[in-house]
Amino acid sequence: MIPRSSHPSRSPTTNPSCHSSVSNPPGHNVPPPPTHPPPSPHAPIPPPPTTIIPLQQHHTPTTPHQQATRPRRRRRNPHNPRRRHLHHHPPTPRTLNPHTFTPYTLTTKTPITTSTSTPTPTSIFTLTLTPTTPSPPPPLPFTTGILSLQIKQPQLQIARSYTPLPPHDNGTIRLLIKKEPGGEMSRYLYSLPEGATVELRGPQIDYAYTPRDLSGERKVVFIAGGTGIAPALQVASSLLGGEGKERAEILWAVRRREETLGAMADEVARLVGRVDPRGVGRLVVRVFVDGEGGIGVRDVEAAVGGGARVFVSGPEGFVGWIAGPKDFRDGREEQGPVGGMVGSVLRKGGDVEVFKL
Repeated sequence: MIPRSSHPSRSPTTNPSCHSSVSNPPGHNVPPPPTHPPPSPHAPIPPPPTTIIPLQQHHTPTTPHQQATRPRRRRRNPHNPRRRHLHHHPPTPRTLNPHTFTPYTLTTKTPITTSTSTPTPTSIFTLTLTPTTPSPPPPLPFTTGILSLQIKQPQLQIARSYTPLPPHDNGTIRLLIKKEPGGEMSRYLYSLPEGATVELRGPQIDYAYTPRDLSGERKVVFIAGGTGIAPALQVASSLLGGEGKERAEILWAVRRREETLGAMADEVARLVGRVDPRGVGRLVVRVFVDGEGGIGVRDVEAAVGGGARVFVSGPEGFVGWIAGPKDFRDGREEQGPVGGMVGSVLRKGGDVEVFKL
């Protein structure tokens, strides 16, 4: 019988609460743990141990219980008045205005002449508001000045101004447009079929006036080239609409007589019959064709002699030829000095006021 204290698989131990060492089994000589001297008060303090956070602490809840206990994000209420300004867009105006483009429908495209000898055709474009409303839109304020409207070319994102003709029917806008060989806008408009959408913006006031401003003894003379007759007809329609003593004369210069026939002849005859029904000469329209002699200094002097308010409208080259070119200063267009035919008439004296459109 082997004594319990000498069992080969066990080694006698002592109470750990009373001794700090443990006896080793026979045959196992384990060196005692090294003893370190006490730290010096001047020794450097070691840095704190680096704590590594395991990636498992940032996992996404996958169990139903974890998903249920995860705090939910509040959904944004689009009807909340405190957030409405973030999603609110102002309504698009449904009537013509100077700030945004309004869709109109191209109702008719009436050619001035069907002659094939005219290389650059001219037509009257009639536009109506889209969609049609029970009551017609308000008329354009023609009595506040000479107005123009901008048309947008959506492919090139450009806009060009056109002067509307005097009102004919309520709710319609009519534009006299000539197809220019190198004109991006005119080629785009002539390519549109009837029923197409045309976007308009305006009106803009090119020359502010009231019929009372132009009233008096001095007559109003318009020297217009080509489609520049549109603002002349605007002023004549507004100025001579009453029963006053105002008089107006239009000198209309064109390249070919075909430009004054057809629909434009009806337009002029309708206006003359409305503002001068008695035929007393309140409105006189004289046509000058380049191939038949054109307009000259004597024609201008006969029209403005004795004093007049003169408006010159048309292509840039025509305006410069009649009254001198405009000036551009600091990126702005200015009237510039009066020259050309009108300038030669002014040197002879007379109370003449000139404005270039």
